[in-house]
Amino acid sequence: MITYRYLPYEPEEENRWDLDRLMGLVSEIIMRYNTNLDETLQYLLDRGLPANLFLKEGGMGNLVEQFQARLRQQMEEIRSTFEIQSAISETEGLMNEELQSLSDSLTASDYEQIQNIVKELSLDRLLKHGWEKAAPSQKISALRSLLEDHETLKEGQERYQFHGQRPLSRKEALQLLKNMAELEGLDQALSAGLENGDLLNLDLEELARYLGPESYQEYLEKREEIIQKLKKILEEKGKIIRDPQSEDEFNLSPQSIRRIGQRALAEIFSDLKSDSTGSHDSSEEGQSENLSSLTRPVEFGDSLSAMDLSASFLNAIIRRGQMRPHFQDIEIFRGRGSARSATVILLDMSGSMQRSGRFYHAKRVVMALDALIREEFRDDRLIIVGFGSLARRYHAHEVPALQPFEVTMFEPHIRLRLDMRKGEHKFLPRYFTNLERGLALSRQLLGSGETRNRQIILITDGVPTAHMEGHTLHINYPPSPDDFAAALREVRACAENQIVINTFLLTSDWEMSYFGEESFIQQFARESEGRIFYPHPTEMNKLILMDFIAGKKKLLSA
Repeated sequence: MITYRYLPYEPEEENRWDLDRLMGLVSEIIMRYNTNLDETLQYLLDRGLPANLFLKEGGMGNLVEQFQARLRQQMEEIRSTFEIQSAISETEGLMNEELQSLSDSLTASDYEQIQNIVKELSLDRLLKHGWEKAAPSQKISALRSLLEDHETLKEGQERYQFHGQRPLSRKEALQLLKNMAELEGLDQALSAGLENGDLLNLDLEELARYLGPESYQEYLEKREEIIQKLKKILEEKGKIIRDPQSEDEFNLSPQSIRRIGQRALAEIFSDLKSDSTGSHDSSEEGQSENLSSLTRPVEFGDSLSAMDLSASFLNAIIRRGQMRPHFQDIEIFRGRGSARSATVILLDMSGSMQRSGRFYHAKRVVMALDALIREEFRDDRLIIVGFGSLARRYHAHEVPALQPFEVTMFEPHIRLRLDMRKGEHKFLPRYFTNLERGLALSRQLLGSGETRNRQIILITDGVPTAHMEGHTLHINYPPSPDDFAAALREVRACAENQIVINTFLLTSDWEMSYFGEESFIQQFARESEGRIFYPHPTEMNKLILMDFIAGKKKLLSA
């Protein structure tokens, strides 16, 4: 009998599968492994995703029922064609011959006991008798094997009730029973597939062997049709969108990407008190999406999106008996001050971030913080910067597919100088740690002056191994003093611009004194005036979000 395991899923729970759960799994796999949608769906289908639960009409059910009818017809034809009683009799005769050959090597008492056991055809009694010590092992094995075959043939006759006329030898009959078990197992697997909605995870080799290559091809075509229909459903529901550069490929939709952050946020706070999150208001009045029920007269520069329509019309009617309000009649809702802030998440994308799931957990932080700001702190601004040998800005919808840069050089000592004006960046190894460039880009993006509350959340696991000098990129491994000095210069520039740097360090590398008596972490902490945390990757998301919210509380209560 064929046994199927559906891991890590639990399809036995009714109505457990829905599109949200499907997209949750798809998102997790894309986040971890950077696979495309087709690869991800195929992986899930191979692991037992019951795709047919998403399809009310797919045609697969009718096809499977036809397959089952053909399998059952084959089994009935076999039962009505062959008989295995002759094989059973043959096996009994062979057992008697083996028993007779044992007579010379056994005492009369042992021989009589074994003879009685064989006559009873009891394999269990034979094994318990302890006759192994009284006869040659080769003879014993042969007799035991014959008893096992006899038991198999008897059980097979009782199970399948063969009633044909064509006799089979012992070996032929045993092979026939094996084939019958495979046919029966395939039939049961198809029945289970119809019941559970999983018709895509069958043994295709057996399908082709017993139903022929045409059925195999028909099944593959129907399965591909189901996959395409599943993708169509996901597209219609807004879960995926077509890649603008390729009509045949799909990407996660903005809705699905937002759900990644919402799920991450819910998981992070699932074990925290409900009052740990939420909107935190200050008594200061200002422009904000957070509005109170109190109103005031409009002033020049106010946004009319916050206008209280009923109060404005009522003022016009009372003052002039008209329904058309003048400027002095307009009332707007008072905005509750939200102490706006701007945050850069500076994400290390160097090769070492691939270890121990560091980058995966870092991405979850980014998506969760993006969701938190969208839902609770809408006046805030979140900027995402990734850095390796260089740095660039990313948008939230790009984060799920991001991966650390691949390590391509394995020399023990590396010293590279690349002029970025001459196109040498085409051959640039991207996996080094250019902290100076990451901080510089973050400072530039925060430099608009739209808010005084600015911070950089740095997530990294290694010391600087690259820096820029003019248009020249310097890459060094092991790191050089210039890499550290360049990073510290940029830290000082951030401090001068009143940008706070809070660092979440995933290794202890910074504590080493690479150059001089003072470690890099001591210099970094002194220059940045920020804090440095040492979280485990799995706890980092919770720590960063709680620290962000604690910082918001301080700002709003100031």
